[in-house]
Amino acid sequence: MPTLAEQVDGRTSIVDEVLTGSMEEGEVLSGVELVGCTLRDAQLAGATLAGVRLEGCALERVDLSRVRLPDTVVDGCTFTGGKALATSWSMQRSPVLAPDPSTWVECQLAMGSFGGLDLSGARFERCVLTDADFDEAVLREAVLDDCSLAGARFVRADLRDADLRTARDYVIDVGDARVAGLRVDAVGALGLLAPFGVVVG
Repeated sequence: MPTLAEQVDGRTSIVDEVLTGSMEEGEVLSGVELVGCTLRDAQLAGATLAGVRLEGCALERVDLSRVRLPDTVVDGCTFTGGKALATSWSMQRSPVLAPDPSTWVECQLAMGSFGGLDLSGARFERCVLTDADFDEAVLREAVLDDCSLAGARFVRADLRDADLRTARDYVIDVGDARVAGLRVDAVGALGLLAPFGVVVG
């Protein structure tokens, strides 16, 4: 099977193609724009996507663990059944215009770094986000549906109007985050009171 670099074959723009090639750890793919493409069953763990733009793409069962993303833009993409363990999403480039929100479904995202990113309107559905870093991330109107957030950090995060009603195991210091309009269930409310030493019941 050809590698992802071989499928890209030096092109700078690819539209509406299905790509299934993988990359070796340390391999670099740079300077390509993928629009409306599908990446499927690819192993990219430990690779580097430098200056890559993913716009409206679907990534299905792709392993992005420890992938480096310098100057990369993810705009309105859907990640399904994938894995991105210890991946630093924070090194993405901030575009002039805020990107469309992306969706992660049934993904393993433990120890990922989303710090400082604008994730307004993003959706995480049935994802594992244990020990994830959301420090200073903007999560306005984001939805974390049936997600595990044990050990996740939300220092100075903007959680206004976010929906965590079906998320679990999180602890958020509301004195150190913006939480107006944040929606939680009764169990989640205990996670908001925990930093203050409040015991309910």
